[in-house]
Amino acid sequence: MWWSRPLLLVALLGLGPAGCGFRPLYAVPGAPGAAGDGVSSESIAIGPIKDRLGQMLRNALLERLTPHGEPADPQCRMSVELTSQSNDLGYSKDSYATLGSLTLSGTTMLSCGGVLVLGETVTTLVSFDYLGPRYASIAMERDAESRAVTQLADEIRVRTAVALARWRANPADPRFRPAASGLLPSDRSRP
Repeated sequence: MWWSRPLLLVALLGLGPAGCGFRPLYAVPGAPGAAGDGVSSESIAIGPIKDRLGQMLRNALLERLTPHGEPADPQCRMSVELTSQSNDLGYSKDSYATLGSLTLSGTTMLSCGGVLVLGETVTTLVSFDYLGPRYASIAMERDAESRAVTQLADEIRVRTAVALARWRANPADPRFRPAASGLLPSDRSRP
């Protein structure tokens, strides 16, 4: 019976994650082995975001948070206020910039059922090279913007998933307050 001990060990290791309360953060409801409480189980409406970078961020968030399309009757509403800042970091001997950085910050508010579930500012930083021809430098800046938007959308998705899981686990937690007190200034003017 030399094989019974390894078999018992494998069985115990297989039961370990099930007994500790492990649940996949990005579970798809109804999928085999899914706990059914990932981000995609909530219907989230994402408000418009100003400027071209804001539209790129909104599209990236729609792909990550509502992959099956925008909900007709959302349970949660998200608003994001985006700010960007570009800096020159490196200079050549003739005082032309050779290295730049782009910082994107998104103040995110997520309310579900009249409760502010998430209210945080997420920031990402990317760097890029300025190349000789002007078109190449513009292309590098656009690529940096695209990378920054992707990173920001991924981070917002993670924080949204964690906040929703925390809220579902304990909706009476004092950190969750009525949504009216946490609206962004741009949302207060909307009906």
